[in-house]
Amino acid sequence: MISHTVLLFGPLRDKFDARSMTVEMLENCTVDDLLEHLGVDANLVKAAVNGTIVDSSTLLPDSSEIALLPPVSGG
Repeated sequence: MISHTVLLFGPLRDKFDARSMTVEMLENCTVDDLLEHLGVDANLVKAAVNGTIVDSSTLLPDSSEIALLPPVSGG
């Protein structure tokens, strides 16, 4: 198992009542696998892995930092 740090923003911070969490995942998992594990709809967030916005099919490198970014609205 590999430990990843997940940073949470907006409604996800409220859902998990945390700013960040550590998640243990198998090797060669993707952002999609992580989102499914957390129960987060991949269509509702963007993910940044180690500071770079990535597609949800991206493999997670060892011990990465994943920021889950909800949609932003403004006016």
